[in-house]
Amino acid sequence: MTNHSKDLYKSNTYNYTPSVMSKLSFLPQSKPESQSMRKINGNSSITVSASTGEWAYGAAPRMFLIHIRSLIKNSSDCVDAENHTVYLDDTYRSFCKSTGIHYSGSSKETVMNMVRNLATTSIVLENWSTGGFTAHSFFVANIVSLNYDDDGAKKSYIKFSPEMWALLTENCVPLNPSIVRQLRNDALALDVYQWLAFRAHAMRHETRVTWEALLMQFKYDGYPMREFRRKFKRALEKIQLAWPELKVEVTETGVIVRPSLPSIQSANDDADTDAGVADDEEPMNPFVS
Repeated sequence: MTNHSKDLYKSNTYNYTPSVMSKLSFLPQSKPESQSMRKINGNSSITVSASTGEWAYGAAPRMFLIHIRSLIKNSSDCVDAENHTVYLDDTYRSFCKSTGIHYSGSSKETVMNMVRNLATTSIVLENWSTGGFTAHSFFVANIVSLNYDDDGAKKSYIKFSPEMWALLTENCVPLNPSIVRQLRNDALALDVYQWLAFRAHAMRHETRVTWEALLMQFKYDGYPMREFRRKFKRALEKIQLAWPELKVEVTETGVIVRPSLPSIQSANDDADTDAGVADDEEPMNPFVS
């Protein structure tokens, strides 16, 4: 295995998200007070739990999973598909560069903890119909080994559970690397972008989604609606700056998504997504949304 065959964030290679992440907000955007959270989209739901009591949340684990899915899709030599294993970079600086996470020595412990907590996250996926339901329970990974404090002799890697590997290798949604890079510090914006990329990829007719449905998909039951609408609108403004061809209308009852040019065909390149949408109440970092 090599360190990394390419820097996905400075190439013309698409990024890819697991389809489940484009349909359901996979992880908490900020640190929850409870030990489990449930999100719902139509006839599907995901319940995530912090099995060790420590959560993976914010933008960093999202960027990590997008990076992993992109490596798998692009047949990187870092991927051992037979053993459901992905080998990571030999140095922490290179790890941050590859995943698109902002490099900072002071945040190293926090980033490493996020990857560890992601690996130990417990997931229940449910799909139901009028005749019954199907539920799958699993952990994200069987093994995670991060070795960024020694001389690099030991490889860092993550060995995913069979169920998680199935999610990582099923049909995926292509993402624009430039847009991902511009949104990389905002967990909610990343979630909404992945959802819109999925919606717009093959959309033929406009779709209307209520605020109530969006709340259940991106937050959770009981979260203050007024606060959610404010956060969602702010995230959408950032996405529209990065993806100007996106056709989304915010209404009193929800949002209207219309057929748009796919984000991977967007002509925009590294627009300043912070311009005009900064929120002084919430600092921009990978762990707060």
